Amino acid sequence: MEQESSHAKTTPDLQSAFLKQAEACRKFDSPFMGRLMELLAEHWPDDTALAERFVRWEGELGPAGASLPLRVAGGLHALVLKGRDTQLAAVYPPNEVDDAQLCEVVLTALRRHDDFLCEWVERPPQTNEVRRSAVLIAAAHWLDAQFGLPLQLSELGASAGLNLMFDRYALEIAGQFWGPSNAPVCLAPDWHGPLPLRANPRISERRGVDLNPCGSAERKTTCA
Repeated sequence: MEQESSHAKTTPDLQSAFLKQAEACRKFDSPFMGRLMELLAEHWPDDTALAERFVRWEGELGPAGASLPLRVAGGLHALVLKGRDTQLAAVYPPNEVDDAQLCEVVLTALRRHDDFLCEWVERPPQTNEVRRSAVLIAAAHWLDAQFGLPLQLSELGASAGLNLMFDRYALEIAGQFWGPSNAPVCLAPDWHGPLPLRANPRISERRGVDLNPCGSAERKTTCA
């Protein structure tokens, strides 16, 4: 990879936004996305329509505002999930490559899919923090132990609705488990205080609303 073509004339605001997003991703146990954000902070290309669009973007660019780095991350992840770029998929987890190879392939993808990414970033990212379900599982067990009534779930801003399915996840605290024994997701938070009550919560209805519910399942973005 030639140094001249890989280094970007990143504006200070955009570089700061990428670095802030990298810090947030690492904080939430997403080392790959943290690494990707750091690489883009250093090597952001300035020869794409997407780069020109970001130069003209007004307001806060980082996690506290437009979240432009997260929009880029979501667009690249979408290309992988849709099978539109096999070279990009080959450097994404569970595959392991060095920084130079990851950077080269990502920069190529940014240029190859410039039109797609320009359209993608015009809509804000929608995230699902599944770890929020840890407290929902505990609360559902407490409510069932107290009242023994089925629960009706309603969520505003449900995105892809992952937290509406908390009863399908397991919660592990101090070697004890709440939830299905065959759960595909097991959450193990740092828990302080008394352990949750143990009961048998039942969900009678679940409904979620979102500004873009159809697109959310396809466009969901995650630091994974």
